[in-house]
Amino acid sequence: MSVEKVDTLIVGGGQAGLAMSEHLSKCGVPHLVLERNRIAERWRSERWDSLVANGPAWHDRFPGMEFSDTDPDAFVAKEKVADYFVAYAQMIAAPVRCGVEVRKVQRLVGRAGFQVETSDGEIEARSLVAATGAF
Repeated sequence: MSVEKVDTLIVGGGQAGLAMSEHLSKCGVPHLVLERNRIAERWRSERWDSLVANGPAWHDRFPGMEFSDTDPDAFVAKEKVADYFVAYAQMIAAPVRCGVEVRKVQRLVGRAGFQVETSDGEIEARSLVAATGAF
């Protein structure tokens, strides 16, 4: 199996990973986002049912996209936040691969970069961003 090569690899398809994807795209940096489950999975399955965003909708949003059908001063429920992340990833055309688990990361020997073992094969990346949890 051949090794896929990418400039920048983002591990995690949640809020931090999508924000990084947007910034890299705006700067013209080729990249790939890997998410082990679905976009914003932790918002869906690893939080208590009553969870809401940390701040009001006008504050806890991505640039260029409001929460639809939501009072700007409301604290958005977790399901709507997760759906919003998916819609945002689509809006910015984030290069996200869902269902790909990162199993091992190690520095390349003798040159800059990282070798990444995933459930879908090997990837070499010049840069790596760990976006695997709340920030």
